[in-house]
Amino acid sequence: MFPMIFTIAALAPNIPAAPEIPIDVAHVRESVEKSLPYLDKGGLEWETKKCVSCHHGPWMMWSGYEAKKRGFTVNEKSLDAVRAGSLKAYTHPKLKPTSRDVLTELSINVIYLTFGLGAAGEPDAETTKFFDRAAAHLIEQQKEDGSWKVIIKKTTPQGVTTTFLMAPLIDSDDVTTAWALLALSYREPAGISKEALAKSKKKGLKFLSDNPPADTLQSLVVRIMLYKRLGKADEVKDLVTQLLALQKDDGGWSQTKKLGSDAMGTGQALVALATVGVTAKDPAVTKAWGYLLKNQKSDGSWVVVSRAYEPPEFSSYMGTAWATLGMVQTLPK
Repeated sequence: MFPMIFTIAALAPNIPAAPEIPIDVAHVRESVEKSLPYLDKGGLEWETKKCVSCHHGPWMMWSGYEAKKRGFTVNEKSLDAVRAGSLKAYTHPKLKPTSRDVLTELSINVIYLTFGLGAAGEPDAETTKFFDRAAAHLIEQQKEDGSWKVIIKKTTPQGVTTTFLMAPLIDSDDVTTAWALLALSYREPAGISKEALAKSKKKGLKFLSDNPPADTLQSLVVRIMLYKRLGKADEVKDLVTQLLALQKDDGGWSQTKKLGSDAMGTGQALVALATVGVTAKDPAVTKAWGYLLKNQKSDGSWVVVSRAYEPPEFSSYMGTAWATLGMVQTLPK
């Protein structure tokens, strides 16, 4: 039943009154139309730097191709350029980006590129080859306990080497493991026996079973997406209940319980809800739309503070892509 008109004050009566913002399909589409040029521009800028990054390219493609499926006008020339650059950059035998010296064993970007490239539709031969190599890389890098880990090393001028995460891009081991399993479940790869693939998934799922979700929203979101794909209805139901309970009075979600709502958490929550079939008719979705509409900047982006003290352009770009994905996927088809 559209349009659905609410106000921020009605959705969150304890928040001081703000100018009324119509929360309906038309205004959500306008919001997406504002965010897509921002994502297009940022993705191309990183591509011209010869850096197929974890925090720009995959998210530009994923959000752009998904928007195209819902009838939005996208810059296909830009998407094709980033797609071609991504495939070219990952020709290294160990699937490391050819233009960068990455100090990690697991190439986390192959996971994100699986979804970014996959959103384009039926893959061509070159993309199919990448998917197969990515799956083989993931199986090769799986740890004995069934997990996948990304350890980034940094050495100071004094010669001291430390390891660190770059959340939410690189999060806790349970999040990385869920992402890897989701990528391995995306399609059936060639060159890997069904037995080896099944064994890898079984080990990974046991690790997730033995290690409850971390205290982050992303841990819930990726598990919901994974378990839905694997048909684990009971697990999905429990996790969705937990997810809905975390929605804040302002309509948004936060990345962690200690933080306030932001576009990253809100977009991820919307994607998870869309994955399990929650539609725009649900109050949780319209409240989340209201939060995003109220907090979008004039350039189409949302400000997201990094949990890893990295430059905010990384987290804000990813957050804007997730917000765009969340709105696109909860819009009526």
